Amino acid sequence: MGNYLEKVKRIKRETSRLKKLFANIDENKKKLVFTTIEDIAFMTITMQDLRETINRKGTTVEYKNGENQYGTKQSPEAQYYLQLSQRQTQAMKILVDCLPKTEKKVVVEDDGFEDFVNGREDV
Repeated sequence: MGNYLEKVKRIKRETSRLKKLFANIDENKKKLVFTTIEDIAFMTITMQDLRETINRKGTTVEYKNGENQYGTKQSPEAQYYLQLSQRQTQAMKILVDCLPKTEKKVVVEDDGFEDFVNGREDV
């Protein structure tokens, strides 16, 4: 039960962090986006836990089917981690697309050529 409560607490912290990052989203979109934020927070914390398990156990497991069929395969944790990673990337794209568009300011560097031409006195 303690592990469950700790995970719920971590998910809530991540949810709060993400909500702050995406606070500038249009109010109409914000209600729709909060569910996605909660999903991403869950995936992030779950992936952290899976990463810890993968670091301890590795990415492969040995299997044996019947008497003569055996070998190694990708661990269930590694498979689930990859699935969550793909879903998290898709969900993050949705959130990023909801952010207000920022105008790109074009900065023209003054190389001094205009001053040179304007300051010239042709005789």
